[in-house]
Amino acid sequence: MVRRKQGYLESKGLTLGPLYIIFNIRSLGGALERRFSGSRRASALLSASPVIAAALMVYALYFLARNMSLYFTAPSGFSAVVPLVPFVTIRSAPLLAIFLSAVPLLIIPHELSHALAAAARGIKIKGGGFLLVAFLLGAFVELDEELFRKASWRHRAVTAAAGPTANAVIAGVILALLVTQPTSYLYLPQPVAAPFYAPAAGVMIAGVMPGSPAQRAGLSQGDVILSINGTPLRSVGDLTALNLSAGESLVLQVERAGRVYTYNVSVANISGRAMIGVYLANNMEPKLQLPYLGASTDYFLMWMLVMSFAVAVFNMLPMAPFDGAIFMDALLSPIIKDDSIKRLILYAFYAISAILLMGNIMLSLIRFGVPSF
Repeated sequence: MVRRKQGYLESKGLTLGPLYIIFNIRSLGGALERRFSGSRRASALLSASPVIAAALMVYALYFLARNMSLYFTAPSGFSAVVPLVPFVTIRSAPLLAIFLSAVPLLIIPHELSHALAAAARGIKIKGGGFLLVAFLLGAFVELDEELFRKASWRHRAVTAAAGPTANAVIAGVILALLVTQPTSYLYLPQPVAAPFYAPAAGVMIAGVMPGSPAQRAGLSQGDVILSINGTPLRSVGDLTALNLSAGESLVLQVERAGRVYTYNVSVANISGRAMIGVYLANNMEPKLQLPYLGASTDYFLMWMLVMSFAVAVFNMLPMAPFDGAIFMDALLSPIIKDDSIKRLILYAFYAISAILLMGNIMLSLIRFGVPSF
């Protein structure tokens, strides 16, 4: 009876396992092929994907190689490279929620782009759908492998490049939205944020210490302190010049969401220093400002940007099982006709990529330990 039910479910495209559920929409391929096969519009949209993918691949190799060299030559400039693993490197409840909700938003466009590229190039799509592995929701596309291998190198390159390109485009759209928000420059790398922001009056609260006088008074991240006891603030240096003393009472004029409020805050002795318990940054305004989306949305979009860009870049590493391996194989096909030589070159790229990626992860663990976000 159990086998009969299992067979019935599989006939409907549903496969159940101990820690996974797969739902294969077999009609998906036919629907995409009918809609996009030979589509000039789809082909035009996808024509730039190999160029973008090649740039992502070059950047991935450059970043990993340079980052490894910084570990030995300038350790302060070394950046941690670690996988985001729920309950291992991601432990905080807010970030777990962001991760679990962001994964489908990144994977579904990625896989759908592969499918659209294949359909537009006449490569048969056998199926596609969704899978739930443990607690992670994902997506997949199943191409006809024989037809894919026989396809021209251009068609294979476009199909492989489409997924990472979609993630790069998503990252670009998110970045374009973030640079219109007043607090995003606190998280974005300075070279990225600088062209989109201009100095503004006041100093911004980048963070509030738990249990501090500032928190008890009601101050929060993203607030802008315009003045203290009637003295205008134009930079963080203006605040340090006030020479605050523990026990002193302050009257703060604070801007929040376009409105100005007054707060009374007492200075406390925190770790031997007279402070109100805030982390400050010079206030910067977006040159093009849209309505403030809020700190929670800002935080979600920031992690979406990081994850989408990481998927785009690292998925283009020329090593199995990433898309970069298929892309590199397609690029080498018109140049190197001897399959044995092409395999040797591909294996060399696989080895270099694996050494760079694993080397960065190992050095990150040595320097920083197992991170916890």
